[in-house]
Amino acid sequence: MMRYDVKSVDPSGVETTGEKDLTFAVFSLAHASCGDNVVEVRIGERLLLEWCMGCAVMEVFGPYER
Repeated sequence: MMRYDVKSVDPSGVETTGEKDLTFAVFSLAHASCGDNVVEVRIGERLLLEWCMGCAVMEVFGPYER
C-alpha cells in the first residue's frame, strides 16, 4: 500500500483574481467527454489555445493586455 503525505490548504489565505480565471476550467470540463477531439496549443509564454474539433469551438486563454 502506498501512502502520500498531504497537507491541507487553508482557503482563507488564497487570493481570487476574478471569475474570468475560471473560463479555462469551464472549457475543460465542458469538453471533457470530447476526448481526443480537444487540441491544446501553447502560444508564446502566456497564451493557451484550446480547440474542440468535435464541437467546432476555439478559445484562447491568457492575460488580457492592451
